[in-house]
Formats: sequence, structure tokens, C-alpha cells
Amino acid sequence: MKWSWGPEPEPPPPQGAAGVGRAVSRALMAAVQALDPARRDTLALTANADVLVATGPADALPWCEGVLYIAPREPAPALWLPTTQRPQLPLDLLQRALARRHPQSPLLMLREPARLVPLHRALPASDELIAQIRARWQD
Repeated sequence: MKWSWGPEPEPPPPQGAAGVGRAVSRALMAAVQALDPARRDTLALTANADVLVATGPADALPWCEGVLYIAPREPAPALWLPTTQRPQLPLDLLQRALARRHPQSPLLMLREPARLVPLHRALPASDELIAQIRARWQD
């Protein structure tokens, strides 16, 4: 089945921020660390080698150059997408198809680079978690 991505006609409010790629993920981490503690305490983080995702209230999300704001859509609450774009096919069907192969949820679907990022392991954005992520990155 061939499909493509297109613009999101009604972008939802962001519920997360994704730093994709080494430079942007590290910049997002620095932005998270710079938040005042009360704001940072409302966020959860998950990461891999070149992606950092911060989820939480829109007004608590940090900004940095290149960050993608993300959110689920009503027809597919376990499928998170960039707020400004979406696959051009029914999201509920896409979510069901992905769930067959990837039972953990929610999942973030990225366009560039094309990948799925599991969000179910997100933990509170504590100093300890930030130190663990930085240690794994070995920067």
C-alpha cells in the first residue's frame, strides 16, 4: 500500500516535543534542563541514541531550533504525530495496523527519518533521568 504525508489541516495543541537527530536531541535536552524545576516537573522524557521526546502540558514544553511538536489525534489516541503533518490515510486504521506489529503504545510516528518511537517508557524529567540519558549518549 502506498501512502504519503500531508499537512495537518487543523493542528492539535502540542502534548510533546521531539528532538530528532544528534544536534536537535541534545539541544532539546539542554532546553529541558534550563526549565525552572516546577515547569520541568510536569514533563516526562524518553530517549534513544538520536531522539529525545519530552511530553507534558503545552505551556511547559521547551522550544529549541529544529524541535517537532507532537500530539495524538482523536481517532488514534495511541498514535502520536507531528502537529503540522499527518499520514494521508485513516489514522484509526493506521493505529490498528501498527498495533499488530508493535503492541506497546503509545507510538510516535516520524516522517523524516521514517521511524516509530515508543513512548510507553517515558519517565518524569528528574535530574537522575537526565543524567542517565546523557550517560547513555556519552556526550
